[in-house]
Amino acid sequence: MAEKKKNAPGPRWIKTAQNRTAVVMLMSGIVAAGLFITALAGGFEGWVWIAAAATIILLGGGFFFLRAGALRAVEPQPIVYHPDSPDVVLDVDRETGDRTLHRD
Repeated sequence: MAEKKKNAPGPRWIKTAQNRTAVVMLMSGIVAAGLFITALAGGFEGWVWIAAAATIILLGGGFFFLRAGALRAVEPQPIVYHPDSPDVVLDVDRETGDRTLHRD
C-alpha cells in the first residue's frame, strides 16, 4: 500500500481557481466601492448601506482568497540539470540528490 504524504499538495487547478476567484472578487469590490460613493453622493441612504456591506465583503473575501491561494503548497517542479553538453539533460531528486536521465 502506498503511503500518502502528510502535507501532500492539492492539484494545481485548485490554486488557479482560488486566484481567479480572488481577482474577480477584488474587481467587484472596487466596483462596489464606486457604487457606494455614487449612492452616498446621491443621498440614497439604503443603497449606501448595501454597497458598503458589499464592498467590505468582496474586498475582504478577495484578499483572503488570494492569501489562501498563495499559501497553498504546490508540488515542486523537478530540478533539471544541464551539464556542459546540451545533449544530456538530467533530473535531480530533491531528497537524495540522485541524477537520472530526463524524460519528457
